[in-house]
Amino acid sequence: MSELTKFQCPYCNSPLEINPEDKIFNCVSCGQAILSDGSKFENHYILENTISQKQVHDIVKNFIRKKGYLRGIRGYKITQVTPILTPFWCVTTDAYTHFVGYLRYSETKTRTVGTGKNRRTVTEHVTVYRPVDNEINEKRVDVLLGRRGSSIYGYDKVKNLLRSQFSNAVPFNYDRLAGAEKEFDYLSSEISLDAANQLGKTIVFDDHRSRAEKACTKVFDCATQISYTGTYFVHAPVWQIEYIFKDETYRIAILGSTGSVILGEIPVTTRFRVIFLTLSILFLGGGGAVSYFFSDQVAVPIIAGIVAAVIGFFTLKNTFKPMSVHGG
Repeated sequence: MSELTKFQCPYCNSPLEINPEDKIFNCVSCGQAILSDGSKFENHYILENTISQKQVHDIVKNFIRKKGYLRGIRGYKITQVTPILTPFWCVTTDAYTHFVGYLRYSETKTRTVGTGKNRRTVTEHVTVYRPVDNEINEKRVDVLLGRRGSSIYGYDKVKNLLRSQFSNAVPFNYDRLAGAEKEFDYLSSEISLDAANQLGKTIVFDDHRSRAEKACTKVFDCATQISYTGTYFVHAPVWQIEYIFKDETYRIAILGSTGSVILGEIPVTTRFRVIFLTLSILFLGGGGAVSYFFSDQVAVPIIAGIVAAVIGFFTLKNTFKPMSVHGG
């Protein structure tokens, strides 16, 4: 663990102890967001937490009941509830890309050849090269976790949600940490403002290049221009829950601003294995019967075999380990 560094707030002169790895932090006295070089940072926002710890327990109960109704989950125990203000950078840009290439595909064409009794229709498969000259023009919000090597469960899902939730963020008020969010663990960012901008730029370039390559067989030229419209430091309230079921620990993550489950692990019980394997055997047996009675039709056994293979793969994948499932 890194030793704390002494620092004096340049705005209220209060002494601070900060982690040298933190690139942006808040003064514990005045609440001002400060970059590691001592400069003030105004674009600090927060998604407001709307749920209590009691509501968290109710959400977990409903989630397990809904997602585990076939599994017979009874007697689980919540062992840990950790509310975290998770730090993200939201890089907003106007992004424009112009790309040129070609798309290669095959067309079936027919033509008539010969005359009289020798007249006939010929079918040909022709390779077509169509030039592509297109553009991508959009306003973007790209989200980056402000921690390096974080083990925060479900943070990738929060990143995706934050793109749509970003408009609901409000200016950060440090008084909230002594009020509505006082029980939350506050995390600073280990990613600097400049690094966030550069990473956001890389995400745009990579995404636009990938989309251009999907639209073309070969891309000749792909030029991207980016205009930054704002970079924001946003804290998202995430409740991290651990519960025990039959001596095994499972996790659930809840977004505090909406009260919705981001991601949760559901145990695979013996009851579920028996039900699922029984259904799989019935389906496989049905597929074998179909293949037997329709053996004269070539396509039917092949289709039945494919279905059986899919069912078998899904069975092996989902009956011997916990499932991570989305909320909703």
